[in-house]
Amino acid sequence: MSLIPQILRSLKHLPPFPVVAQRALTLVNQPEVSIEELVEVVKFDPGITANILRISNSAYFGLRREIHSLHQALLLLGTQELLKIIIASGATRLFANGTPGYFQEHHGLWRHSISCALMADLLARELAATERTTAFTAGLLHDIGKIVLSLYVEQKFSQIMAVVEKRGLPFQQAEKLVLGISHAEVGGEMARIWDFPNRLRLVIHYHHLDRPEAFSDDMVLLIYLADLLVMMFGQDLGNEGLAYDGFPQVLHHFNLRERDLERLLMHFGSSWGEAKVFFGLVGDGHAVQRAHRG
Repeated sequence: MSLIPQILRSLKHLPPFPVVAQRALTLVNQPEVSIEELVEVVKFDPGITANILRISNSAYFGLRREIHSLHQALLLLGTQELLKIIIASGATRLFANGTPGYFQEHHGLWRHSISCALMADLLARELAATERTTAFTAGLLHDIGKIVLSLYVEQKFSQIMAVVEKRGLPFQQAEKLVLGISHAEVGGEMARIWDFPNRLRLVIHYHHLDRPEAFSDDMVLLIYLADLLVMMFGQDLGNEGLAYDGFPQVLHHFNLRERDLERLLMHFGSSWGEAKVFFGLVGDGHAVQRAHRG
């Protein structure tokens, strides 16, 4: 019996996407965002305002003077960096609960998501992409479908793994065969319900490149590559390596070579410690825990 109707019904009970982060999404990569517009977005959320000041003063930015106000943060960091902070601060609330179907560690999905956001930002910089804030945001939110699907994956985990082992399929394909729907498709539907920008919804839906149309969008390919590089940094891929048959084509698309990836992974490793402060993570560990699935 297909679980699709039950899963889609559960989406009707989604909590609203954090209002401040939702407003910030509408301003992403707009070149003429004013200080007044950003202050207007966050001024009624004291928690996010406090977080902006904490993050702005973290080692991640390495500023030589302490920031005491939103206006000062905007002047020193710029609107696009502040948008990243606002979106990350709002999104934190989505990832408050664990996703045991995918990660043993309680904050595993959040850790993976921010790792992918950081890698997507580094990739966008390497490729001189103009949509760096979109890349960061898409990396942060690409796996939101796992928030909903985790319970179903946990219940059917033994069946999913049996498909992985017997048929040699990557986890997300086995997930879809057993449940009738993948976390990427669920995430795309969540993005539609939350009225995300179409570009962001497209990336969330297609980030595993399981449909030919995914290869026509640079941002989808960038997030696919960021996701893979984070996994390469954090763990042995094992059976999940089969999920990345498009890897050579994507490297060719972006004209990237092995030495470029080595440099990116080195930059990622050196940035990760500071990024953990940026995102409020504590403790040590790899960017992706070994329990990561899909």
